[in-house]
Amino acid sequence: MCGDHGVRKNPACHRRRSISILNSFNSHDSSFWYSNIKSRPVMSSQKVYLDHLLLQFSKIEFESPSKWLTDHFTIIEGGTHAGGLSRNKLIIFPDGTYLELLNWINKPEDWRDRPGDFALTSLAPVSAEDNHDRIVKALNTISDDSLGVTYSQPIDGGRQTPSGVEIRWKLLKALYSDTKSTTPDLHPRGRTDAPFFCHDVTDRVLRVPYDQSSIVDHPSGATGIAGIELLVPKDKLQSYVATYTCIVGASPRLSTTEAEFELRAPGSLDFSGVLRIRAATSENDDQYLREKGIGISSLIIRSKAIGDFLFPVSDYLH
Repeated sequence: MCGDHGVRKNPACHRRRSISILNSFNSHDSSFWYSNIKSRPVMSSQKVYLDHLLLQFSKIEFESPSKWLTDHFTIIEGGTHAGGLSRNKLIIFPDGTYLELLNWINKPEDWRDRPGDFALTSLAPVSAEDNHDRIVKALNTISDDSLGVTYSQPIDGGRQTPSGVEIRWKLLKALYSDTKSTTPDLHPRGRTDAPFFCHDVTDRVLRVPYDQSSIVDHPSGATGIAGIELLVPKDKLQSYVATYTCIVGASPRLSTTEAEFELRAPGSLDFSGVLRIRAATSENDDQYLREKGIGISSLIIRSKAIGDFLFPVSDYLH
């Protein structure tokens, strides 16, 4: 083992882990993800866009990111969130998506032991309130398959940049009820199997300055998120597809073991990446679910220099 969790101290360990993950996914590697659908148009009914992934870092990991991260990405200071409970650094891509490196200064009780998470967004003229009403209404029509998922009313959020600029947004948090459709034994650290939403109140480029070339120019040539994969129990695939269809507001591309939602990014008019829901089909998959829980299992970064590559996201899901 290279380490128990978080950012690896030894970049060579990162490389070995990445190779292992790629081998375990076989046909689910990055080239399959992107080449299999990159020529397909984005559905005109798309209601939401990729926004960012949230990865939790300890104080040491946050203040001294691993060599693997700094060798691959340009990392900028984000700032301190309103209330002073947390701070972040950002890896921002030219397509307007990003990775958030979060460090809790004082972690709230409802975040204890929760793994990383990911966010979607909507763009003007669709407001946070509009998006909330659409999603909740859709989820209410599939109550038997909704996995106990609904969404909070919009919650005000914000942070201050190191230069003193105030940034504001509204969050929609996924809320979970205890129903027969859930699988508590496969949520060892709490549920994050549905995304949250982050809707900009101030100009988006204040929160995500993807218009600054020095910020989005990465050593690896990374340009955006090519794919996010969620691993789910095989007998729950249909329920997760139904739930995510309500959340995304569009129908996925289906096969017997997975569903792929094609999404744009906020800073691109073209297809950006896929959100894949994949059923567990092997003992390795089942073990992952037992240890990590239902949720994010793979992240593929698009690169113009080295081709799409795997980000070892499971190492950062505390």
